Amino acid sequence: MIAASYPLIVFLAACAVPLSWLVPRRFAFDAVAVWTFVCLALLSPVTAMWLALIVLGLPLLFAQRGLSRGIWIAGAAVLVVAGLVVSRIVPMWGWIGMAYVSLRALHVLLDGWMGRIVAFGWRGSWQYFLFLPVIAAGPVNRLQHFQHQLRRRRFDVAQVFSGAERVGLGLVLIFVLGGPVFFRFDIWLAEATAAWPDFVSLWMVSAMGWVQLFVTFSGTTHVALGLALMMGLELEENFDRPWAARSLPEFWTRWHMTLTHWVRDYVFRPTVAATRNPVAGLLLAMLVVGLWHAFSIYYLLWAVWQSVGIILSRIMVTQGPAMQGRLSAVLGPLFNLCWISAALPVLALFGVKP
Repeated sequence: MIAASYPLIVFLAACAVPLSWLVPRRFAFDAVAVWTFVCLALLSPVTAMWLALIVLGLPLLFAQRGLSRGIWIAGAAVLVVAGLVVSRIVPMWGWIGMAYVSLRALHVLLDGWMGRIVAFGWRGSWQYFLFLPVIAAGPVNRLQHFQHQLRRRRFDVAQVFSGAERVGLGLVLIFVLGGPVFFRFDIWLAEATAAWPDFVSLWMVSAMGWVQLFVTFSGTTHVALGLALMMGLELEENFDRPWAARSLPEFWTRWHMTLTHWVRDYVFRPTVAATRNPVAGLLLAMLVVGLWHAFSIYYLLWAVWQSVGIILSRIMVTQGPAMQGRLSAVLGPLFNLCWISAALPVLALFGVKP
C-alpha cells in the first residue's frame, strides 16, 4: 500500500492546504484540481491521462438525453472497469490510485443511471475527481457528500488543528509503528515460529499481517482525512474499530467502510433484489472486494473463504449461546482475526498463493 512515492504524494497534497485558503473561495478547489493534475502528470502521466478522460467524459454523458444516455453510461462503466483491470495487470506503468478513481467513477455513473445524480458538469467533475489527498489511498468518498462539504466549507482554526493532528497520527502509524516496529516484530516472529509446523507459522504471520495492514491503512486514512479537514472538508470515515466487532459480518461493515458500503449499494443489494438470494449477493460482493485488490485465483478463492466465514459467523451469533452476551466481546474478535487470517495458510495447502 505504501509505495516509495507516497511520502512525496503526502507532501504535495499538504501543499494544497494553504492553496485552498489563499485562493478566493469561489475558485479555491479549481486551483486544488489544477495542482492535483499537475502533480499527477509529473508522478504518473498515465494516471493523469486516464483521469482527464474521466473528468471530461462523464459530464458529456450526463448531457445526453433519452435512451441513448443509458447506453452511453453502460459503455462508460465497462470502460472504467477495463481501466481498472489494465491497471492491475500492467502495474509497471506506475498507476496511482486507480482502484479508488474507478470506484468513484462507477459511483457517479451508476447514480446517474438510477437518477440519483441528475446534473454533473465539468467544474463539479474536476473538483471531485482531482482532489489529491484521497487519490492515492482513499477513502472512496461519494460525490453528493463531497459537494455538500464544499458548500458548507468555512475556515475554522480548531478544525485545521484537528486535521493536522490526524495527519501527524497517520504519519506515526505509517512510518513508525507500521514501519520499523513491525519490521522488527516480523523478524522476531519468524525466529520464534521457525520450529513450528508450516501451517501454524504461516497462520501467525498472516494474522500479524492483517494487524499491520490495519495500522498502515488506517494511517493513510488519517492522513487523507486530516488533510481534507485542514481544507475545510469532513469526508467519510474508513474504519470504525473493526477489531472490536463481535462477528465477521460486523467486522466487514467496520473495515474499509467506504469500499464495503460501495459494494453493499452497487453489488450486494442489486444482486439480492434480482435473485432473492442473499448468499449469491454475499458471494458476488466478496468477489468484488477480493478482485478489487488483485485479479488472481487467490483472491477469487479468498472471496469464497470470507463468504463462508460470514455465513458461519452469522449462524454462531444467532444460534450459539457462547457467542451471545459479554463472552462475545472476546470470542467474536478472536474468531474474526483467526478466520480472515486463515485464508492464506489454507489456500497455501492447495498451492494457491497471493
